[in-house]
Amino acid sequence: MTRTPLRLAALALAATAMTGCATITTGADQSITVVTDPSGAECRLDRAGSTIAIVNPTPGTVQVDKSKDTILLRCKAEGFQETTANLSSEFQGATIGNVIFGGLIGVAIDAGSGAMNQYPNEVTLLMIPASFATAQERDTFFESAIERTRERGEVEVEKIRKECPQDSNCDREVKLVERSVETEISNLKSKWAAAKIVS
Repeated sequence: MTRTPLRLAALALAATAMTGCATITTGADQSITVVTDPSGAECRLDRAGSTIAIVNPTPGTVQVDKSKDTILLRCKAEGFQETTANLSSEFQGATIGNVIFGGLIGVAIDAGSGAMNQYPNEVTLLMIPASFATAQERDTFFESAIERTRERGEVEVEKIRKECPQDSNCDREVKLVERSVETEISNLKSKWAAAKIVS
């Protein structure tokens, strides 16, 4: 039986998928930029109980392997409380391109390697003072922090709505942002209640 050019192309495509080139559209690693307010903190990125990267001082950018596992980000600075954040790995929409380039085998390889997951490209953490001189100073700090968090969330949602293709459903991305904002505000309120006032 004679093999047509189309058939040969299909065989070549399958061979490419089988050799592990499934991450053509995504890659197996990514960069994460860590920013703190104020800057100058030391931050550790832990995953599965091990430190995988350190930023010292902030701001700074590190390269990490993609994974399904959550990264715990811990930042410390003199005169401030230790601040933490969980960086969850969300399914990366661009992986759908591997269905075109690598077929179902390509998707299976991506799923196994964690390449179809992606962490946030940039994270900003507010460093909270270890203590405040007065109750008014404490209250002003946290009220401002909560307001800025809400504003950042609104800007991010607007950006998603503006950049999202008309034929796409952006509700998932919007919900992720809204959930993140709610979590951050809840954490701020907890720290507000526990903040120390030192005369």
